[in-house]
Amino acid sequence: MRYSRREFLQAGATGLAWAVAPRSAQAAARVAKQRKIQVGVQLYSVRELCKKDLPGTLKAIKEMGYAGVEFAGYYGKNAAEIKQLLDDNGLVMCGTHTGVDTIRPQNLAKTIEFNLVTGNRYLMVPGMNAKDAQGWIDFAKLFSDAAVTAKAAGMYVGYHNHQHEFKDKFDGKCKWEIFYTHASPLVCQQMDVGHVVSAGEDPVAWLKRFPNRSRTLHAKEIYPGPGILGQVPEGKQGVKWDEVFAAAEADVTEWYIVESEADPNTLEKIRGCIDFLKSKGRA
Repeated sequence: MRYSRREFLQAGATGLAWAVAPRSAQAAARVAKQRKIQVGVQLYSVRELCKKDLPGTLKAIKEMGYAGVEFAGYYGKNAAEIKQLLDDNGLVMCGTHTGVDTIRPQNLAKTIEFNLVTGNRYLMVPGMNAKDAQGWIDFAKLFSDAAVTAKAAGMYVGYHNHQHEFKDKFDGKCKWEIFYTHASPLVCQQMDVGHVVSAGEDPVAWLKRFPNRSRTLHAKEIYPGPGILGQVPEGKQGVKWDEVFAAAEADVTEWYIVESEADPNTLEKIRGCIDFLKSKGRA
């Protein structure tokens, strides 16, 4: 099915008023109790295996107990081929890391069309930078406009952090704060918990600072490290996972997405991560 950019924009403008209506903390908590946050994995974690054998890697991921996968590149496959591989293995696409240029007005309709075929609802930009605060404010407007269009197609637009968004500041405010202060409430935050903690910040405090935006949350341990949730180098303080889970579950989080940067040539790191989530009753 094809949609014109004008149709997306018209539908998005019509729905904006109700789409950005605030939710009370009490309502969010009630919803959290009623739903089960699903668990996926970012395929960047096993990218070398995906290059060699994408179908086999997806099969192994499903057998571990993951419900979905997030892509960061498509390994030469088109949208229909991706959807078929997911269906064959009983998985869903719980996100994609897509470059900032793909959500610009001239490219967004094509991006949405591709993801309508794959069944993906989450368009997450995995990194960008600007030389000053105004650059981040400009990014916030770009994302806000894209989020309206994506909403009309049943999709979300969001941003995934590394460490510089919290370490670098302009006039005392970090990039993350500048961006989300100026972005529409429709713009999701895909918080990479490990990077937030590694930057010396508290992920729970930031989730509460910008509530009802955390549709997908990257479950990563501090970086660098062994690459398995709950395991940290000797003498290091890791992520306080129980606190993070409680904050995510009081928000609008729909997916915990595991990411491990330790070794892209093995399944063992992501196996250890889902085993940890199972031990915590989250998978």
